[in-house]
Amino acid sequence: GHVDFMAEVERTFKMLDGAVLILSAKEGIQAQTKLLFSTLQKLQIPTIIFINKIDRAGVNLERLYMDIKTNLSQDVLFMQTVVDGSVYPVCSQTYIKEEYKEFVCNHDDDILERYLADSEISPADYWNTIIALVAKAKVYPVLHGSAMFNIGINELLDAISSFILPPASVSNRLSAYLYKIEHDPKGHKRSFLKIIDGSLRLRDVVRINDSEKFIKIKNLKTIYQGREINVDEVGANDIAIVEDIEDFRIGDYLGAKPCLIQGLSHQHPALKSSVRPNKPEERSKVISALNTLWIEDPSLSFSINSYSDELEISLYGLTQKEIIQTLLEERFSVKVHFDEIKTIYKERPIKKVNKIIQIEVP
Repeated sequence: GHVDFMAEVERTFKMLDGAVLILSAKEGIQAQTKLLFSTLQKLQIPTIIFINKIDRAGVNLERLYMDIKTNLSQDVLFMQTVVDGSVYPVCSQTYIKEEYKEFVCNHDDDILERYLADSEISPADYWNTIIALVAKAKVYPVLHGSAMFNIGINELLDAISSFILPPASVSNRLSAYLYKIEHDPKGHKRSFLKIIDGSLRLRDVVRINDSEKFIKIKNLKTIYQGREINVDEVGANDIAIVEDIEDFRIGDYLGAKPCLIQGLSHQHPALKSSVRPNKPEERSKVISALNTLWIEDPSLSFSINSYSDELEISLYGLTQKEIIQTLLEERFSVKVHFDEIKTIYKERPIKKVNKIIQIEVP
């Protein structure tokens, strides 16, 4: 969620079923945390908040809880209590605190009516209502843990499987969205697709973007238990990996056009810098490398200045510049120098006007 890579982060929002927003128990809420959570709220993406690093010295959870309610949302449900670095549930299918019952009633009219009518409401009823509220992005469960010491991780995985549910398949017609491209050390182009609906099969011939262009799936992998495996078919809600399709670009789709999350505001870079290879003869190598990086990340914008003939890169921040410089050196074996970073200056008219100018030509 670093601010320099918000464009890439927002691009992935389009194919999310849900999100886990990770906060540091020590550092708390950062500037980009507010921006990320605001976008998740706007797009109504089911979100679990996970407070990490509870093992760190000097952690003040009560203050962090207040910050969450003040700066993120009042509609949070703290699912656990933390005692001496261990987490204990206070809201589950079998037990729910009395104050949490009131919280649920305040967010759901149906269960409120049952509560006011003195009808019997079991913890399971409250739990199922919480699941529905999280799915509608009306409530955000908060969990705790420490990834380094494996505290609370199993509980987080259980919460993900309970609260973040894959969308139901609408039809058996293929609909897949290409959200990521990378190149392996041998230069093979690897494309990652989220199968929104239907399935993608080995040796299928499929249409790209409803155009007249077709491609044949000659290889197919998916991710299973954290590793890639070769498969004959990838179904809905899974990830497909296809290699060596040169026509693919991030944002492409296969089959039917998917119904993706809309309403994202595209972030534009505000900085620019000229980049020069330390060895002038490697200029073409730098251009080729930048083109490869642009295929992997379309938010990377570079051009050749028509007046100075310099290579210019648009940047979101200093961290992005450092990463690009490191990638060029480590992946493409070319060292470069960035000139002074400047702010991109654009003039825009304040309002629409009509004006006639007379020009006399002798």
